[in-house]
Amino acid sequence: MSQTREKLKHSLEMAFVISPFESARISSIDIEEATQLKGVHSVLTWADVNGKNNAIGDLGDIPLFAQDEAAFIGHLVAVVVAERASIAQAAADLVRVDYKPNPPVLEIEEALKLSSFHSDPQELFHEGQFLGEPDGLEEIDRSFVFLDHVCLQELGSVEANVVDSGGISVSIEGSCDSLVLTNSIASLVGLNEEQVEVNCERSIGCNDGRFSQLSICAGLAALCSFKTGKLVRFRPSNVPKEMLSSRSGQVQARVHFSHDSSGRIKSIDCNVDVDSGSAAGMSDSFRDSLMSHFDNVFSCPQVRVSCSLCKTNRTPSLISSKDGLALGVFISEEIVADINSRINGSIHSLRKMNFSHFMNDENQDNEKFRAGYEVISEAWNSLIEDSSYKERQEQINQFNESTSHYKRGIAAVPVKVDELTKTVHENESGLVEVTPGYSFGVAVAEAQVDAFTGEVFLIRIDVLQLSTNGLSSALQTSEMSASFLDGLRNYFFLSTEGTGLGLSDSLLLGSRIVPDDLRFDLMDHGENLVRFSSSVSYCLSMSVYQAVRKAVRQYRKSLSLVDLPLILNPESVYNAIHDRDS
Repeated sequence: MSQTREKLKHSLEMAFVISPFESARISSIDIEEATQLKGVHSVLTWADVNGKNNAIGDLGDIPLFAQDEAAFIGHLVAVVVAERASIAQAAADLVRVDYKPNPPVLEIEEALKLSSFHSDPQELFHEGQFLGEPDGLEEIDRSFVFLDHVCLQELGSVEANVVDSGGISVSIEGSCDSLVLTNSIASLVGLNEEQVEVNCERSIGCNDGRFSQLSICAGLAALCSFKTGKLVRFRPSNVPKEMLSSRSGQVQARVHFSHDSSGRIKSIDCNVDVDSGSAAGMSDSFRDSLMSHFDNVFSCPQVRVSCSLCKTNRTPSLISSKDGLALGVFISEEIVADINSRINGSIHSLRKMNFSHFMNDENQDNEKFRAGYEVISEAWNSLIEDSSYKERQEQINQFNESTSHYKRGIAAVPVKVDELTKTVHENESGLVEVTPGYSFGVAVAEAQVDAFTGEVFLIRIDVLQLSTNGLSSALQTSEMSASFLDGLRNYFFLSTEGTGLGLSDSLLLGSRIVPDDLRFDLMDHGENLVRFSSSVSYCLSMSVYQAVRKAVRQYRKSLSLVDLPLILNPESVYNAIHDRDS
């Protein structure tokens, strides 16, 4: 018998007991009959967790096991470990759980009415002096709804085994962020990170729904192996689908802003409510990055932003910092576009007038900031000129006038990232100091939409990223390419089913989503910054999304954000074109 077959012969399998209710108190869990079944090695509940009953470690709070209360359909109550999957499932059917169902909270409006929050709503408020008379300001109200998105990720098998030193070794058939997963497993099992070894086929950074699902299955396998002292396998085929789903969570945003006749924004009041589901997940980082965006980007005298993480009885939502920044960028662009439609000015001039990272105020005392603004303005002007933006706009207008089946759109979007970049240098004592820096990326995207099928084709994309001389051009261009893929994952998936799969690199590179003309450029701004490539992801995502919206607006002049969900597939684009509920 081969070594692999021998290992599988002696491995243990798992089966799962999950809640059938959105919300229910758990009065008792009776595992006695299940433990007596021949071939069963252990039945685990929350009481058997050595460390913290949390599936994602330091990234948030998602209880792995339901303790006194099951918070959503599919919430894990118990896991059975047995010699065969059939035995484990038979034992799981013998676990008796006494549920006392509660009325569930399922919508944001319901959570707001009942003051059901994970924490107190947080607010950012800055107030300065108005320059000139505030009379005659144009006041505008906008509402946005970002639809909930469910992710069902295809997971490979996971094996966990105790090692001689008392630690745990976990092998994953698939891709993962091994460092983050090591942290979550160590926290769950109650070990030091040095005692946990995670091996996977490919190491990637992944902090969305795919991570939560992988963290649950890897954590369970590690905990069961630690308790039984045996090799334990997790096979997705044995798992109820409710355990493998995660959500992005619905987001509602309401914005009230005012501007003068020149288009200069005087005040912004933005209220955001997030359906975080039954657990906070990573939504706190979403909230922090959203507020940071408004704090760093707008130069108007008064900015007020509030954000509530609503607690509902749905599966935990995984909304992270990148989503908060992307939402902030989207709202910023919508505000500028709304003002532009009223005063019929230049949208690029409005950005420079209202975004602090375009300001070049000679009265500013900080020379370094002034130099930074000059570099950013130079980068923006360079991209607009090098991409032939104005000429392409004229060509697109001619194309749309002469073609009924296809429509095209073009959009240029800038993104500045403050909190995600750091300057590293040595001080006089030889110690390394880390101070905040920034990263800046801009992109021009041209997209074409097929009215008959709803398909989106990216025709051309030009990207410019501020660069540091500390990294090679080849390495930075490689990071930009990877970030391009990540950016498109945020807004597109290929499946037309309601629970579409996230894009993989192989699918993207082999699809028509990637344009033939994709140009990455670097601009050295002379600062020794450790550049963070996420800004490329954000500006690409927003430029592509805005370009698609402009193309669809050629069919429907009344298009609103609700008509076109942030996650684009052919069905949603087709419905938006033909005025259907999307």
